[in-house]
This record gives sequence, C-alpha cells and structure tokens, in this order.
Amino acid sequence: MTEPASAELESAEWIARLEADAVIGADARYRLKTHQNAVGDVAEVIARHMGVSEGLCLALGTAAAYHDIGKLQVPAEILCKPGRLTQEEFALMRGHPATGHEMLMQHVGRLAKLAASIALHHHEAMDGSGYPFGLKGEEIPLEARIVGVADVYDALREDRPYRDGMTHDRAMAIILEGDERTPRDKFCPQVKRVVEQHHAEIAWHWRCYH
Repeated sequence: MTEPASAELESAEWIARLEADAVIGADARYRLKTHQNAVGDVAEVIARHMGVSEGLCLALGTAAAYHDIGKLQVPAEILCKPGRLTQEEFALMRGHPATGHEMLMQHVGRLAKLAASIALHHHEAMDGSGYPFGLKGEEIPLEARIVGVADVYDALREDRPYRDGMTHDRAMAIILEGDERTPRDKFCPQVKRVVEQHHAEIAWHWRCYH
C-alpha cells in the first residue's frame, strides 16, 4: 500500500459524483452506506493493530468504505431480494467488484487508486476460491485481505433480507474456523490473528453503526 497525501483524505468530491449515478433506491442505499462505513472503521482498526502507519490506516479506513461502490449499479430488487438469487442475478451481483473498480479508476489520486484496488479484490480468498480472478495468498493486495475480513464480519452480523444477523461469537467462529459455506483457509492468517486478539474492540466499533 502507498500512503495517499493527507489532502486527498479530505476530498470526497469523486465519491459524490459516483453516488449521483446510482440506480438503487433510498432504503437500499441507506443500508449499503451503513455497511460500507462499518467495514471502513473495522478495517482501520485491523490495519492499526497490524502495525500499518497511522496515515495509511486513515487512508485505508476511508478507501475501504467504498469497497462495495459497484453495488450502486445493482438494482434494488436484487440487493434487497429475500429469497435465493437466480443465476443471472447472482452473476450481476458478482460483477460489482469490477464495476466498482471501473468507477473508481475514473478518478485521480492515490486514495481513489487504493479504493479501486480494494473494490476489485475484496472478494478474493487466500485459498483461491474467491472472485473475480481466483487469486491466492499474497497475490491478493494486503489492503484487500484486511477489508475482506472486515466485510465478512459486518455481513455476518447485520440483518439481511434473507436472514437475521449473527452474534459476535458466531461471526468470529466462522472467520477463524470456517463453516459449511466458508473454507477454513479463506482468510489471511495474519489478519485472522489480529482479529482474534482484538475482537472486543472490533465489536465495539461495529456497534457504533448498528
């Protein structure tokens, strides 16, 4: 990760332009915004405990909040669907990393480029089971490995249209040990170690948004 200039952290004009192009409804937009902000805060906490510089932690927290920006182009009826997605709908959802990357790469500055990298890679997995490229291990940028865990933690804990949110302990167990849907080796070992050691702090930050 390259540390963005501090001035870039104070500018969100490019984000406003992105959101102006959204096709989703107000309710879906609100829930997406809550998720993105929670993920950004949790990712910043994880990065700080991994020894990342303070400036880069702040940059990561800001950039991570836009990991799902590509979902702004996914129709609300798909984002909010309470039942199983069709193959066509699922393919559209899986396209949001590339869509977000394309949206963010239209903007200049290192912060936008960091956000673009996160958007593109946050669904990759250490064991190669992720998407869109099936990258493995350190092929995945560190920022995406951090945000990937923060993203899953928030996704497991918050209520979704198709299920109730999980407890902190259950979400932690899935991240650390896996389950029938989540491979044990999906997440970065270094990130998992930090999350396990500082899980109470992560839970506190999460509760600030939910």
